[in-house]
Amino acid sequence: MVIFGPGLIIAGLKPNKKIMKIRNGLKTGAGFTLIEVLMYIALFVLLVGTLLGVAFQTIASIDQINKKIVVQQEADFILRKIDWTLSNSSAVSVGPKPSDMVITRLSIPNVLIFSQNGNFISLNDGFGTQDLNSANVVVSNLIFSKSQIGLAPPEIQVSFNLADVANLSNTHNFQLLKYLRQ
Repeated sequence: MVIFGPGLIIAGLKPNKKIMKIRNGLKTGAGFTLIEVLMYIALFVLLVGTLLGVAFQTIASIDQINKKIVVQQEADFILRKIDWTLSNSSAVSVGPKPSDMVITRLSIPNVLIFSQNGNFISLNDGFGTQDLNSANVVVSNLIFSKSQIGLAPPEIQVSFNLADVANLSNTHNFQLLKYLRQ
């Protein structure tokens, strides 16, 4: 077959009108209609919106988990510090307030005082006072108690609440029970 140009008879046949229209550029059949384009845009927006929603939800949950981890780490540090101090103690007394505990040790510094000062648990070692928690958390309801039943060794109970500064309604209670050796 030989094509000589538009509108010419090819190999003895009459020209096809569809071929003529395509060659003249009047109708190619390629491309999208306006409705199809709008549907594709709507599907794309829906997909992007869903992905953004999932991304923001993931970021928010990661932030909540990080705040819980910070509170837990702060509490663990405070409890380890109190436990370590009680392990090396020769005498322990609670008071005058329930949030005060005085520990006498054989090593230097020999007197340590734990107390609650506002939103902080403080340790006074005779040389100065240090806050045991950071400003990222708020401490409340620090309570020390000492009890002894019969011939059992005395026990010290420590209880306090910690909350993240950004979300004070999410408060966690932490406790320590330590038996003192005699």
